[in-house]
Amino acid sequence: MKKLILAATLLSGLGVSAWMAQAASTSGQFNVNVTLNSTCSLAAITALDFTYTSFQGAAATATGGGFSVTCTNTLPYTFGLQAGSGAATPPGAATVTVTDNAVNLQYTVGTSAAGGTGNGSAQSYNVTGTMVSGQSGTCATASCTNAAATNKTQTLILNF
Repeated sequence: MKKLILAATLLSGLGVSAWMAQAASTSGQFNVNVTLNSTCSLAAITALDFTYTSFQGAAATATGGGFSVTCTNTLPYTFGLQAGSGAATPPGAATVTVTDNAVNLQYTVGTSAAGGTGNGSAQSYNVTGTMVSGQSGTCATASCTNAAATNKTQTLILNF
């Protein structure tokens, strides 16, 4: 009986050894390749507003014109302007001068900065506007707006 128990113990030990010999592992390395497509987005630009009195002695400065730009971190960008609302043709001009065809007043628009570098967050800027002094304008009543102007829409270009 002792021989039988010894034989069974030896055989079961061989089974465990054979099983343990099969439970091995190996490893390998691999690369993870990433392609980042950088981009920028431009938030809606608020309207520029001028208040002007015929022949006023000082230049008028527009209010409004705020917008924000969000670009990929470290991506450089610049601004350009284009007269009119047609398709943007990058890079655009630094300033645009327009004579409004409803009230016949000339103004110049620009931007508060030439551009910047993306930081992954919205960055605030302004479209700026000035109107030189001494202009007459065209208005047949006590006050007029340029609501009927066909050239009051201008284009801001974001180059990146």
